[in-house]
Amino acid sequence: MDTNDLEQLSSYLKNRGLLIKVNESAMRITVTNPLNSRLSEEILAIGDRYVTGFDYEVGVQGAEQECADRISRILAVNGNLGLTR
Repeated sequence: MDTNDLEQLSSYLKNRGLLIKVNESAMRITVTNPLNSRLSEEILAIGDRYVTGFDYEVGVQGAEQECADRISRILAVNGNLGLTR
């Protein structure tokens, strides 16, 4: 997995209205629900998998769109919030 995969996942998450902070050197994304900052999750790229900070697998390389769907459900965002950034 490389930073392009991470950027692609970030893009899908942004399109769902989530706030994103990318740390490419650590292969990590911090994802936050803009309506409730307490709803936040850290996503790490480990090997070819995306996992939460609690080691819960949410997707694999090549399935970034499905991974973004799972993350948005974890953060109680069903679909696009209708926000633009």
